[in-house]
Amino acid sequence: MASKFAKVKPENYNIFKKIFQYFVIYFISYPFFKFFFRVEIHGRENVPYDGAYIVASNHSSYFDPFIVCLATKRSVAFMAKEELFHVPVLSPLIQELGAFAVNRDKLEIATIKSAKDILSKTKWLLGIFPEGTRVKVKKVGKINTGFGYLAKATKTKILPVGIDFRRPHCPFFGKLVVRIGELIEVSDNPEEVLDKWGQSISELTGFEYDKEYSTTTESKSETNSTPV
Repeated sequence: MASKFAKVKPENYNIFKKIFQYFVIYFISYPFFKFFFRVEIHGRENVPYDGAYIVASNHSSYFDPFIVCLATKRSVAFMAKEELFHVPVLSPLIQELGAFAVNRDKLEIATIKSAKDILSKTKWLLGIFPEGTRVKVKKVGKINTGFGYLAKATKTKILPVGIDFRRPHCPFFGKLVVRIGELIEVSDNPEEVLDKWGQSISELTGFEYDKEYSTTTESKSETNSTPV
């Protein structure tokens, strides 16, 4: 049975949820990033400010969902791993921020329906981290096959976002470089979607990309897309 947190009601993505996300992003996250990092955002001209599409970023830290929202200046509903929705304080917070659950073992019908509803019935974008887990090295990690199938199922373009945290000596006071690429057309071949995204992230960040490594999934942690 699909998790109740995987099912969303489009009408809940209303002005109040939008305002709450805006407040958290611009009055809490933005001052934090400005104080602790030298922030550079490139490629905002590639962000369509109307229409539905998937925002797909590489994943290196817990800050990434906030960074994506800051960079795109759009309301983004992120897919988050199921386990987060069972943490008492965190669960209501991320739900208010628009997140919904994804099963770490497989891409469920409920998740696909929620993604389609968000893209077709709201003015929010869908946020995904195709690597499915944080990658600590300067390399494109293994890309989840579920990402390709979800893109095919929703039939929407993908906006690639490359995030590069440069922290040579400590967690803070480094440089944060965000580059936004051009929209990626989605084909009927999920593997082609994975490869196009991997190549794009490599170009945006300068990270190593090994197609054979990144597009071959072998373990449980590689079958979903999650922001943490």
